[in-house]
Amino acid sequence: MRYRIGDVVTDAQRALTGQVRSVHGGLLTLVRPSGYLWEAAAEECWTASPEERASLTPRGAVRVISTSPARRDDTQRSRQLP
Repeated sequence: MRYRIGDVVTDAQRALTGQVRSVHGGLLTLVRPSGYLWEAAAEECWTASPEERASLTPRGAVRVISTSPARRDDTQRSRQLP
């Protein structure tokens, strides 16, 4: 798939979603809102889902974090509390 500057993609190798900052053949430079830059092979990326895209905004990130399943040891601890 051909990506363009501004597209939002997920890098499968890093499990990170970022916005395409530049394209050099099959290599994408991606950026996170924090400014974190990295390079990823285009064939290792896919177009971000609406949920992945939302995770790039502060409100979306909070929603993604708050809907993540509880870890097993966290649920056991909550059962033990008085």
